[in-house]
Amino acid sequence: MIYKIGRFIAYLISLVLYRVTVIGKENIPETGGALLCPNHISNIDPVVVAFATSREIHYMAKAELFKNIILNWFFKKVKAFPVNREKVSVETVKTALRVLKDGEILGIFPEGRRVKQDEHVQPASGFIVFAVKTKTPIVPVRIKGKYSFRSKIEVIIGKPIYLEEYYGKKLSEEELRRLSETIMNTVYTLETT
Repeated sequence: MIYKIGRFIAYLISLVLYRVTVIGKENIPETGGALLCPNHISNIDPVVVAFATSREIHYMAKAELFKNIILNWFFKKVKAFPVNREKVSVETVKTALRVLKDGEILGIFPEGRRVKQDEHVQPASGFIVFAVKTKTPIVPVRIKGKYSFRSKIEVIIGKPIYLEEYYGKKLSEEELRRLSETIMNTVYTLETT
């Protein structure tokens, strides 16, 4: 309930602050597990991506956000869970896998931090493991624009990517690196037309 109320309030605020356009909503599966993988340009990104679907998104968020007791309560209510970016805990991995196995949506920013739009970084590869282990599609999402008053923000959602040829296999570090880069290159090149 808090998730839906929060998303609605954020949507109303965003109507005043920005001009958000979502393209490709139909590419987010209506049922079953899915892994949303957007690029990360601002702390506001999780909010605008949430406008793309009526389904609730369980975001993996940096552990530092959960240190404040009020923020900890809030983030948990809106389905976020902590991740230590230096060393991912077993509990975090179990939570991520459980979300996908339960047929829900997991949101991960593979870049691991905010990145300028013209900058590309080596993405983390854990999301590939999650997708392969749970046999769920990866949905690439590109956030394009600049968060300034009344600016245009585009959320471009690509077609789901299935890694079926890797299901049931143990991937090498090199394979994980290559696949994560391929997915992020897909994200970076998504366009409205």
